Amino acid sequence: MIRKILIFAIVFPSFLPLLAEKPKYQYFGKAYDLNTGKYVYSDNHKEYYNNGKHTHSEIQYKDANGKVFGSKHIEFDQNSEVPTFKTIDDRDGYTEGADVKGKSVRLFFKRKKEDPLSEKTYTPKSPAVMDGGFDYFVRNNWEPLSRGERMSFHFIAPVQLDDYKFAVLKIKVGEWKGRPALYLRLEIDNFLLKQVVKPFLLVYDVQTRRILQFEGLSNINDENGKSLKVKIVYDYPKDVLEP
Repeated sequence: MIRKILIFAIVFPSFLPLLAEKPKYQYFGKAYDLNTGKYVYSDNHKEYYNNGKHTHSEIQYKDANGKVFGSKHIEFDQNSEVPTFKTIDDRDGYTEGADVKGKSVRLFFKRKKEDPLSEKTYTPKSPAVMDGGFDYFVRNNWEPLSRGERMSFHFIAPVQLDDYKFAVLKIKVGEWKGRPALYLRLEIDNFLLKQVVKPFLLVYDVQTRRILQFEGLSNINDENGKSLKVKIVYDYPKDVLEP
């Protein structure tokens, strides 16, 4: 066995770190249809760290029967609020993501496997937030949000090859399943679009600043390729919520 590993390391040396790499934290969220309450999918997270810093995550999406139907790779080491990422839905080939190089961002997406890849490279306005980088925006601005300040930013949407002005503000500080929690509302910062785009509701744990619950439009579609409106409830092991 050792001989096989050594041969593999000599022939494919760049793959050797992957053999030893293990996630520091693992957790999952269960998504329920907001209209029916039906359990529709789960997102299963593995977080990887280097010298105490969260470098990247691997996420698997599973349907209600536990079958994997999609995945996401997301990198936080260069820019935690505007991360490089790629999401793939294996059911229809839906793909979206971004490559971040300094201040430049290459957005790309396709709705179906047979579609050509649409892409655009540009420099978004600051402050900018994209995909899972929103969690880090909340953590990095925890104090002003807790005081009730309304924080605006440009939310980058690869599937639209553009960004939109959004704002997040505190609803209240309360409890969530016995834990002190910060309740937030995320809304599009445009009077006309606000009439058609409903706000997102989010709950964050005060102690760890981890997301506990999400309500709103999902980045995952249903089996027909239509956007899902969901409530996601997150389940963490003790070493995450009680570090």
